[in-house]
Amino acid sequence: MIKLSPRLQIVYDMIPQCDTVADVGCDHGYLSIALLENAVATRVIPMDVNKGPLSKAKENIQLAGFTTQADLRLSDGLAKLSEHEADVICICGMGGALIGRIIRAGIQVAKSAGCLIIEPQSEYYELRSFLMEEGFVIDDEALTSEENKIYPIIKLHYESDIKNRISYSEAQLEYGPKVIEKAPQLLYKLLDKNESEYSSIINKLENGGVSATESTMKRCQELKNKLELITQIKKSL
Repeated sequence: MIKLSPRLQIVYDMIPQCDTVADVGCDHGYLSIALLENAVATRVIPMDVNKGPLSKAKENIQLAGFTTQADLRLSDGLAKLSEHEADVICICGMGGALIGRIIRAGIQVAKSAGCLIIEPQSEYYELRSFLMEEGFVIDDEALTSEENKIYPIIKLHYESDIKNRISYSEAQLEYGPKVIEKAPQLLYKLLDKNESEYSSIINKLENGGVSATESTMKRCQELKNKLELITQIKKSL
């Protein structure tokens, strides 16, 4: 039986029983193997833009005995996936801007899946904002810690009925509506870490002898706005 990392285990736990799962950026194929081993999915489509990881995934899947249930594809994002072909699409382990680009380029494919599970490692606010504007609704979220950095894992679906879509607040777009609702210990740690980091940068910009240019003043205001969001969230917890 394959043993998943804590990060991939959270992703795995969010995937509902289904027919087909597409794993974009499949790396070594461990998630796909775990899904087949435990019959969470009957078919997987591991995908990667690079030949190296895809070759390693193919080797691992063959060793696990699931060759006939895996359709490996060399693909830039969702380019080689058709609409309604996958019940679940996972896009994990990459920057938020890249995940946004992948979804934007294959937006109809993404919207056709029953759910998306994404794990952005940066640009959380921008990515959640884009997804909200496109009509996606967040169903679940969790935080994971890896190499001293805290990342969100987000499960969402496209909501075709405009009446059922949700407008998220600035704080929710930054930290995640379900994360704030659950208030895990990692959220407190993340808020304290960001609060300290933002305050330190503001102090250096305002009192470090740096000339008050338009760009530094703008940066200070952005960080002060982020601090205000942290204050709002802490008061609500």
